[in-house]
Amino acid sequence: MKRPVLALALLAGVALAATTNLSVIVNGQVAPDAAIVVNGKTYVPLSALNLLGVKTNVKGSTLTLGSTPAAPGAPAPGGANQKVAVEGCIGDTLFNGIWRMTVKKVEPIGPDVGLGPGWGVSVELRNGTQTPTNLQDTGLISTDLVMPDGNTFVFEERTAEEPYVYKKVGQAGGIIYTLRFHVQDSRALAASVPRPTKLVIQLDPKRLTAGYLKTGTVAYTTPNPSFRVRLDCTR
Repeated sequence: MKRPVLALALLAGVALAATTNLSVIVNGQVAPDAAIVVNGKTYVPLSALNLLGVKTNVKGSTLTLGSTPAAPGAPAPGGANQKVAVEGCIGDTLFNGIWRMTVKKVEPIGPDVGLGPGWGVSVELRNGTQTPTNLQDTGLISTDLVMPDGNTFVFEERTAEEPYVYKKVGQAGGIIYTLRFHVQDSRALAASVPRPTKLVIQLDPKRLTAGYLKTGTVAYTTPNPSFRVRLDCTR
């Protein structure tokens, strides 16, 4: 199925003249669809907007960009775990100006010492800057696995040597790491732990190390660089 394209001329039923296709690169990532130029006007595919974190929805003859405002007093969409973030699905490569992050797979894992079963999330992190760095120095707040009921499992590094948090990744280098999230009850059965719905990696640009803030050698290209990956869709 072709993705919908933001082209008002199409919606209005205007016949297209000769068109020119343009490749689209968003924050260093190639969008899956080309932009087109019609009569001197450039139309950008919705897939490019999605890479920028802009939500899109086509219903009937109406295209909605961004979130629909909630009614006064209504809870925020997604509940307490809703975060403004760079968002995608399993298999998407998301980029926030520093990190390229891809969730490779999600699979059940068995119990650990003193802990019950849970889920393992395989994550690839690649450094998109020219400076070796790690998640800790680039403002990592937390890594949360969100369950269907809205509760979260929080990934906690066990030692200061935790590779996911502290390992320095060189320019264009990367690491693949399996994040392990367990229930606290060691008697729990695997069948009682439902499949998670989201992985949220919270990053605060204000927590970049002082050297990065001063020199600007490492900087986010979006004010909300956190990653939110839906684990119920795959591309």
